[in-house]
Amino acid sequence: MKRRDYQPIYDNTFRRHHRFRRWFVVLILLVLAGAGYFGWYQWQSHQREQLANYPVRGVTLNQDSGYLDFQQLANHVTFVYLQATSGATYTDDDFSDNYSRSQGASLKVGVIHTFSFTTSAKRQYHHFKATVGNNSGTLPIMVAVNYYGKYNSNSRDMALQGQKLKHLVEKLRSHYQQGVIVFANKQVLTQFVKPVLPSQDYWIAGGKLSANSKQVKFIEYDADGSVTQNGQEQTVARSVFNGTKQDWRTFTQG
Repeated sequence: MKRRDYQPIYDNTFRRHHRFRRWFVVLILLVLAGAGYFGWYQWQSHQREQLANYPVRGVTLNQDSGYLDFQQLANHVTFVYLQATSGATYTDDDFSDNYSRSQGASLKVGVIHTFSFTTSAKRQYHHFKATVGNNSGTLPIMVAVNYYGKYNSNSRDMALQGQKLKHLVEKLRSHYQQGVIVFANKQVLTQFVKPVLPSQDYWIAGGKLSANSKQVKFIEYDADGSVTQNGQEQTVARSVFNGTKQDWRTFTQG
């Protein structure tokens, strides 16, 4: 009679426990995945509900956004801002082409300058004017401000930097006669911008779609957004105008 191969009882017990642990881990992962999807879906639903209160929407583009068809874009948004310059030397590679092609679309167009702490207001102004010329759009010029390097709330010369920003804004406003709007996150607005430009129109970066004063004209709610054209995803930042369609008409005619 053939001898049967008996396994030790502890070995069978170990295998059962191992299978149990494996299925338990799988179950936990499924529960976590389901909870994550549910949370994401709830967030998306909340975002859509919030967006319904802001009928005027737009995007900001730079050379990283790639080639966009502005006619297609106009089917989904009302305004577009194009990166033009930064500091006293940098020019966005796609600004000229983007601006030229945007003129044939039913879009309100604005242009962007990124403020530099390391160069004078005069040099930044002249670089912007030389690059943009008369192609400044029909919306207020955006001056984007961000802390970087040693330039933050702890820097001792931020008061002088604030005067530089104020001087730049005044020169742009005086020359172009179409208004200026300062783009920054809440911290930078509170600590750096408002003390020198208390009556300025603001565009808040990374803002919530609620509880913003009328001084905040635009709200960027998705800095890492995208649009899909011809099956390709293009990188854009998404924003809304902080008001109704009637407010928008008043704002763009002012």
